[in-house]
Amino acid sequence: MKRHPFTLKRFGKQIWIYFIEKRELLAGILLVIVAGLTLEVFAASVDHAVEKLIDGESIEAGNWWFIGVCFVLMPILSALIWLRRHVFQSLRVLYQIASNAMPKPYLVIFVSRQQLIKNLSDIPDNGPMTIPGAILNRKNLLDDAELIADTQKPQWSWEMVLRGIAPHLSPLRRIYLVGSKDSQGESGVVPGTFAQREMLRRFLAPYLVAAGKAAMPSGAASMIVPWEEPVDFENFEAVHEALESIHNKLVEELVEEVELCVDITGGQKPTSAAAGLFTVNKDVVIQYVQTNRPKKPQMYDVRLQEWPKKSD
Repeated sequence: MKRHPFTLKRFGKQIWIYFIEKRELLAGILLVIVAGLTLEVFAASVDHAVEKLIDGESIEAGNWWFIGVCFVLMPILSALIWLRRHVFQSLRVLYQIASNAMPKPYLVIFVSRQQLIKNLSDIPDNGPMTIPGAILNRKNLLDDAELIADTQKPQWSWEMVLRGIAPHLSPLRRIYLVGSKDSQGESGVVPGTFAQREMLRRFLAPYLVAAGKAAMPSGAASMIVPWEEPVDFENFEAVHEALESIHNKLVEELVEEVELCVDITGGQKPTSAAAGLFTVNKDVVIQYVQTNRPKKPQMYDVRLQEWPKKSD
């Protein structure tokens, strides 16, 4: 994967983006700095006053006021630092972010079962595609998502995929498609979505070409990676292990956690729970696309903190 060369300008931009996403961390750093400076100034002022007294000189009234202000500020700032760590942050365990406000270059999407398209050959490599009641131009993600919403009843699961990708299109570098294993139902084997990964990959490629992410559908398809193993969407541990493997691959490529988003719109309820737990206290976010109007994608950065323990 092509990586951008290191520059001070890019480094500064990344730091700024990180602090924009983690405003509470920036506030905490500034709070600690101010508290430290206040303590330093207080100590220097007291030392200056003691020297004056030893030398038999009078101390200016302004100096006494300065020492008094610092003396009051120190416990207040210390209390704010403690409260931020043990109370305020403990209460704020969930941060909701509009996906279009913080787009991510790497996405993980759990492929939901769909019955509208039966075969890979039903999807053209490029250009428009016909579905019952509509022709999708496959140029604009949201335009086609709206057309699908207006014509497909019941709802077609790939509509949510289009909506989930749309806000991340500008910085997008890669999409991982995770398919499910076959499962045993009351009437026999229920096919999973592992075989539908290639169908979704071909379906999405022209949108990336239209967005200028690649010159040809084949190039766009290389940005869409079908995960190599089928995953049991109802197995908490299996979903977690798949996400951990994807995460480790990206770490090997020097991709930062803050660049990854896991979309939990597809899959089963255990899938969402496992993905949510995987992102806890990481810089990875989860995303969910509303299935009812306005059908907006929202990202969540989950941070769990322990309450301060009571002393015996």
